Amino acid sequence: MANRNITREVGNELYRAVLNDIEGLLHRLGRENDDERVSQALEQVKQLIRPIHDELVTRIESLREHARWDKFTIAFYGETNAGKSTIVETLRILLGEETKTHEHAKFHALQSEHGLSEAALSELQESILRDETQLDSLRSNALMNEARRDAERKTLEGEMQCLREQVDREKRSASLWRKLLRFFRKAPEEIAFAEAAQRQAELAVTHEAERAAGQINIEAARAALQESNDRQAEFLSKLAELEVLADGHIIGTGRSDFTRYTQAYTFEANGQRFELLDVPGIEGKEAEVIDSILGAVQSAHAVFYVTGKAAPPQTRDADGHGTLEKIRAQLGDHTEVWSIYNKRIANPIPLGKAELLSDSERGGLVALDETMHEHLGSKYRGCTALSSQPAFLASSECLVPGSDLVRNRTKFLARFSVEDVLAKSGFRPFVDRLTGSMIEDCEARMRAANVNKVQFAVKEAENTLMSAQQETIGPLAQACGDDWVRVEQQLDLTVGGLGRSMQNLGTDAVYSFESRVRVNVYERIEAGIGNDDLKSCLRSQIHAEQDMLEGRLKQQIGENLDRFQDDVANVLDRFRERINEVRNAYRAFGDGRFRHEFEFVMQFDSGVQYASLVAALVGGALMFWNPAGWISLAIGGLTIIVSIAKALWGLVDSDFKKAQQRKATDENLERVVRSMHDAMKTNVDELCANVDERMSAIKAEIKQSVDQVADVNSAMIEVCANLNRFSKTIVPSGDGIRHDTKEEAVA
Repeated sequence: MANRNITREVGNELYRAVLNDIEGLLHRLGRENDDERVSQALEQVKQLIRPIHDELVTRIESLREHARWDKFTIAFYGETNAGKSTIVETLRILLGEETKTHEHAKFHALQSEHGLSEAALSELQESILRDETQLDSLRSNALMNEARRDAERKTLEGEMQCLREQVDREKRSASLWRKLLRFFRKAPEEIAFAEAAQRQAELAVTHEAERAAGQINIEAARAALQESNDRQAEFLSKLAELEVLADGHIIGTGRSDFTRYTQAYTFEANGQRFELLDVPGIEGKEAEVIDSILGAVQSAHAVFYVTGKAAPPQTRDADGHGTLEKIRAQLGDHTEVWSIYNKRIANPIPLGKAELLSDSERGGLVALDETMHEHLGSKYRGCTALSSQPAFLASSECLVPGSDLVRNRTKFLARFSVEDVLAKSGFRPFVDRLTGSMIEDCEARMRAANVNKVQFAVKEAENTLMSAQQETIGPLAQACGDDWVRVEQQLDLTVGGLGRSMQNLGTDAVYSFESRVRVNVYERIEAGIGNDDLKSCLRSQIHAEQDMLEGRLKQQIGENLDRFQDDVANVLDRFRERINEVRNAYRAFGDGRFRHEFEFVMQFDSGVQYASLVAALVGGALMFWNPAGWISLAIGGLTIIVSIAKALWGLVDSDFKKAQQRKATDENLERVVRSMHDAMKTNVDELCANVDERMSAIKAEIKQSVDQVADVNSAMIEVCANLNRFSKTIVPSGDGIRHDTKEEAVA
């Protein structure tokens, strides 16, 4: 016992350490961080894993509450009406379980005190039958005697009626003399009538006496029957008291969910104490017994899955989880799981066969083993076949007299001995195995089973989070990053397109300016103009075209920037819509009881007012794009130069003069246009630099959301890695449980 107490204390220390380390993992996510973005990402991860953390803590607490450290515990678990309780009850009888032994003693005492035997019940039933027969006979005789008396009475009444009629006729026909004589002597008819009346009175007295005597006999028989019935009622009431002590009172009657609570029974065999749990069925109204089922499987160190079908468990259907899914969910953390095929046998004939199982049943059990191995892996240890009902009937020694169980037991024992039934039903080999190899090295197996459940719980939480990271957060981070790369490229192309558009717009405007000035000045030269007037004309045309150029450019620039703003806004709108689609697609993760909904709080759709940023970007561009400024700058220092020598020669030759004037115009325009191109390029370069700077700020703002998802993903990967390292530190050792320090677990 001292060693068991040590084991229990070591186990309690394990649960405390695990709970502390789990809390530590969550606490690390709440650490302060100078990077606000990282802090926000860690907070989101903390909120994401909080429900999984809470489920894990609840599960560890439940494991601590139900864990058995002092007795090797085996649960009989499985389908409703599969015969789990019948197996457990038979084991209680055969192995002399303590409470069953007490029940047997009380049963025999009560039976002896009140004479509750088959013979007594049979004698009582025969007595009731005799009394009922006697009462029926007396009632029948009473009816026959009443009919006889009625006939006698009616015969006498008929005779008297005839005599009365004779007397009346005689009186009517008698002479006066005869009438006088009647005063002194009655006629023979009158004498006969009087005698008949006397007999009638005597007959009535006789009949009444007979009737009274018959009724007395009937009442006596009825009282005797009532007394027998009373004795039978008292007998049956005592049988009801006997029934709760009888073998089989824990076995269901076929009604669904007969077993509502897990019952534990302690046994001792070969110097080893162990415990068997009779668990409610996992079908039927499972919601009403689920806590009892889960508590039992958490307590057990080994589990027998009991089924009445030589076939794999039913898988899920359209209505929800099937038996197989329940087994996987409820027994997945166990180290030892067996199957028991409990064959239904209701009469002795099948036991007379050479083999308990048919070929088809053996084939079904092979499929069952394969399915269980597939879903439980090495934890599944194989299948045992038996038939518990014949074994129970044969081994029972305390059955309620007159019950169906007694009659069925008699049928089996009329053909086989008790040991033959136990052997042919496969129950004796099962008992030998249960009390042999099944309870060897119990302490090590208890430690392994209990520790494995804790490790499995941590591993399942890790798998849930890993699933969230691999199936939800990781793909979301990847999708956001990939989309952002494409969006960034589109924004860069849009900005580059704006620069080229502005450059082309300015170039076209300058060329148009040059062409219009040249045409107008050439027309004046052709008409004839002096050199001094040429300078004035050229200057005048340049300034006139400058005003027109500024007006056209202002409108064209506005339209260009509006398109640029729309293009940028459309790119960002499509990005936001895509991010929302991706986020919605990856919102849920997990399945079954670990399914969760998580909403990423992304700065992109809450904190970044990109529309106003784009508007500010365009406003800034307008401030830098000032065609009036660069046009004025270009022509502000304009000097019209015409060669004097050539001007003198032009006085002699008109065509030469015009050519020289056109040449001077072209030279002056070339200088102006070159200056305008240089000023425009400088202005466009400044505009593009400003747009780049402002667009970089917009991209940096939006990229924070993308980086935030990546940070969440990185934090999730770190949490999963920590849980993985932590789960590997929870291992059973030869003399207790080894659990590394928190620093080692999360290093």
